[in-house]
Amino acid sequence: MINRIDQDEEAVERPFDGAMFRRLLDYVTPYRRLLGFAIAALLVGTGAQLAIPYFTKVAIDQDILPRHFHGLIVLAIALAAVYGIRYVAYRLQTFTISQIGQEVLRDLRSQLYHHLQALNFTFFDRIPAGKIMTRVLSDVSNLNQLLSSGLVNTLGNVLTLVGTVVMMLILKPTLALVSFLVIPLLVVLSTKLRRQIVERWRVVRRRTSIVNATWAESLNGARVVIAYGREEVNRRHFGELADNNFVVWLRAMSLSALFGPAVDLAGTIGTVVVFWYGTRLYLHHQISLGLIVAFVSYLSGFWEPISQLGQFYNQLLVAMASAERVFEYLDQVPEVTDRPTAQRAPHLAGDVTFQDVTFWYQKNRPVLNHVSFHAKAGDTVALVGATGAGKSSILSLIPRFYDVTGGAILVDGTDIRDYTVESLRRHVALVLQETFIFDGTIRDNIRYGHPQASDAEVEHAAEAVGAHNFIQELPQGYDTPVRERGSRLSLGQRQLLAFARAILADPAILILDEATASIDTRTELLVQQGLKTLLKGRTAFVAAHRLSTIREADQILVIDHGQIIERGTHDELIGQKGAYYRLLHAQFALEASGGWFQPQGRTLKG
Repeated sequence: MINRIDQDEEAVERPFDGAMFRRLLDYVTPYRRLLGFAIAALLVGTGAQLAIPYFTKVAIDQDILPRHFHGLIVLAIALAAVYGIRYVAYRLQTFTISQIGQEVLRDLRSQLYHHLQALNFTFFDRIPAGKIMTRVLSDVSNLNQLLSSGLVNTLGNVLTLVGTVVMMLILKPTLALVSFLVIPLLVVLSTKLRRQIVERWRVVRRRTSIVNATWAESLNGARVVIAYGREEVNRRHFGELADNNFVVWLRAMSLSALFGPAVDLAGTIGTVVVFWYGTRLYLHHQISLGLIVAFVSYLSGFWEPISQLGQFYNQLLVAMASAERVFEYLDQVPEVTDRPTAQRAPHLAGDVTFQDVTFWYQKNRPVLNHVSFHAKAGDTVALVGATGAGKSSILSLIPRFYDVTGGAILVDGTDIRDYTVESLRRHVALVLQETFIFDGTIRDNIRYGHPQASDAEVEHAAEAVGAHNFIQELPQGYDTPVRERGSRLSLGQRQLLAFARAILADPAILILDEATASIDTRTELLVQQGLKTLLKGRTAFVAAHRLSTIREADQILVIDHGQIIERGTHDELIGQKGAYYRLLHAQFALEASGGWFQPQGRTLKG
C-alpha cells in the first residue's frame, strides 16, 4: 500500500462572485411562479409567527389578569387560527421549495450530463472519472441547496429578524435596545466559531476520504497484497490512518458540541437581561406583564435566524466553489465538432485514405508524423509496433474521437470532417481489448449498437462469432442479467459479446484494437470463424499481437515513433527481412525460450 497525501484537493470555498451568482439564479428563473408562491407562503407564515407573541401579550394584559374569560375564549380561537395559518403556510412553503429544488437539481444534472456526453476524448483523457462524478453529484447538490432552500430560508430568516426587531421597537424601544446588547456575541458565534467548526469537519472529510480510498485499494488489490505478504504492513498503515481520522473527528466534535450550548448561553443572557430590565420597568409601572412575556417570546425566536444567516454565508462560499467547478465543465467547448457545411454520411463503402496525417495530444509533441496509406473498401489493414508507437492513435482518428492536427483522412473520397460526427460513427464499430459490458441482460448488451434489432438478429450475430453456445448455457440464456462491466463473465466471453455487438451494428468500417488480447487460445479458435464473418465485406483496421489475426491481412503497417516504417503483406515483409521480420523472430525466440507460452499458436507482440 502506498502512503498518500492528498495534494490534488480542490478549494471548497470561494469569495462571493456576483456574476457567477447571477448565472446560478438563471436556473431558478424558469420556476419563478413557484418561487413567488413559496415567498408568498413565507410572508404569510412569518406574519403569523410574529403575531403569536403579540396575541399572547393581549391575552395576558386584557383577559387573564383582569379575568375576562369570555374575551380569552375569543382570543384563544383567534390564536388557534393564527397557528393553523402558520402551519398551512409553512407546509406549502416547504413543499414548494422542495419541488423547486428537485426541478433545479434535475436541470443542472441533465445539462451537465448532456454536455459531458458531447465532449471529446481529450477532456476525458485529462480529467479522472472520480473527479467528474464528484462534480456531477456533490457540487450540483451544493448548488441545489443554495438555489432552493438556501435562498428562501435566508429570506425567511431576514424577514423574521426584521419583523421581530420592528415589533420589539414598537412595543418598547428601550427594552428592545437593551435586549440587542447580546447580538454582537451571537454574530461572533455564528461566523467565526461556525467557520472554525466547518473547517474542522472539512479536515475530517479529507481524512475520511483517504481512509476510504485506502480501504478500497486494499480490497481491489487483495490478491497482490496477499501474494507479496504485505498484510502486516498494510494493517499498521491503515491503523495509523484510522487513528489520525479519529483524532481529527474528536477535535471537530468537541468544537461542534460547544456551539449549541454557546448559542443557548447567549440566548439565556439576553433573556436574563430582558427579565431584569423588564422587571424594573414593570415595578415602575412603565410596561405590562404581558409585554415582558411577549418580549421573551420574540427574543427566543431571535437567536436562531442569526445563527442560520451565519450558516447561509458559509453555504454561499461553498456554493461559489461548486459553481466554479460546475461551470468550468459547462464552459468546455468540444474540440471535435461538425463543420457548418457538414453533411450526413451516405451509405459508405469504407474506402479509407490517410493523407499526410500528423497528430498530437499536446501541442508541439507529435504522436503521428506524416502518416499516409490507402485501404480499399473491404481490405483488412493490420498495425503492428511497440507499445506507444502510435497504433491506437491512428485508430482513434478514423471515427473522429480526435481530429487530425495536419493532413486529412478521407472515407470514400470525402474528408471525414465534411461528414457529421454522428453519421460517420454510425458506419464505424470499435472493439477494444477491455470490453465494457453494461448493466442489463446479455441481449441488451449485444443490441447496444443497434437498439431496433430483433431477437432473431441478436441471436444470429451471437452465432456468427461463436458466442451462442456459452450464452445458451447461462441460467436465463440471452435474458441473463449481467452486472456492470460483466463481472459474471470471463474475459473471453465479454470479448465474444463485443464481437457480436459489432457485427449486429453492421458497420462499413471495423476497428479492432488489441481485441483478441484477452482471449485464450482455445476461445480464439472459436473467434477466428466469427472474425471471418465479421470482416467479410468490411474495411477492417486491426491492432493486434496475435499472428493468426495479422498474417492474413491485405496490408500490414509497421509503426514506429508515429511513422510507417514498413508496409506490405505478411509474406512481403518477411521477404524484406526488416523491422517486421525482426519483430517476428524476436517473438519466436521468446516463445522458444519459454518466456511466452502459447501451446496452440504463435504470436507477434504488437
